[in-house]
Amino acid sequence: MALREVPDPRPGPNDVLIRVRRVGLCGTDSHIYAWNQWAASRVVPPRIIGHEFSGEIEAVGAEVTGYSLGDRVTAEGHVACGLCIQCRTGNAHICSNVRVIGVDIDGAFADRIAMPATNVWRIDQEIDLDIAALHDPMGNAFHTVMSVDVRGRSVLVTGCGPIGLLCIGIARASGAARILASEVQPGRLELARVMGAHDLINPKNDDLEAAVMERTEGLGPDVVLEMSGQTAAIRAGLKLVRGGGQVRLLGLPDGEVTLDLSRDLIFKGVTIQGIFGRRMYDTWYAMRSYLRAGLLDPRPVITHRFGIGDFEKAMDAINAGAGKVLLSLDER
Repeated sequence: MALREVPDPRPGPNDVLIRVRRVGLCGTDSHIYAWNQWAASRVVPPRIIGHEFSGEIEAVGAEVTGYSLGDRVTAEGHVACGLCIQCRTGNAHICSNVRVIGVDIDGAFADRIAMPATNVWRIDQEIDLDIAALHDPMGNAFHTVMSVDVRGRSVLVTGCGPIGLLCIGIARASGAARILASEVQPGRLELARVMGAHDLINPKNDDLEAAVMERTEGLGPDVVLEMSGQTAAIRAGLKLVRGGGQVRLLGLPDGEVTLDLSRDLIFKGVTIQGIFGRRMYDTWYAMRSYLRAGLLDPRPVITHRFGIGDFEKAMDAINAGAGKVLLSLDER
């Protein structure tokens, strides 16, 4: 990966040109940086990476209405086709022909990005650019939590990376009675406490099963939100969730995961749902409402900030277990 001068993108008649001010790094970017098996099979270089960003509109296409120069915006990074059965039945987040910025088409690690106006999301003036750049991962967290009723329930979050941490804050704001956070990085566990977790469990030092059962009166959690993608965490979540409970899977395993479906799923009557992206655009309106009402403060999740020229240091910070890492395009 290298920092290079490239031509500015040219927006079409239905696009807006955005001057990028902040970009966030996530696991997808680190996979591409490491050029692992998934990246090599999906990404065709050269490619400008990055899908979490905020900035200001510099130009609007001839057919665009509702947006003006200078508007502070972010965007939904999944560009859906609008024609497949998923798109036509309210499930555009799992569009059959989706193009993801920073993966399939050029992304936001650049001074400018052109986006379809239908994907652009205006940011309230009181929301700073750092928080605006979190809308993509925050949307993943909102989608996860809001796919199940957490009110008055016990919730186990396995994996306290940035999205897991945001899930904790959203679950707390949504009325969860008890939130248990499982994470092997001590720094992330402390962030889980700041975001509202009631119980902190480090599986490296603690017996996860014993700790969870002790804190849930021997029943197991009502809801498990699996955010790590680790095989051990997936198996533990299914084993621990109470009978009739709910499991949501967002973390991506590196390979196949074998499960005891009879014991942990069928006989227990457990419901599992995979979570991908953000619901377009229910999730976005929920985010706006929570932020406007002051129900969620995502700022503690941001632990590192770098200039765009220090992207290698930023990648190192992610691999060392940082929270959310932001790059500023105002700095070189």
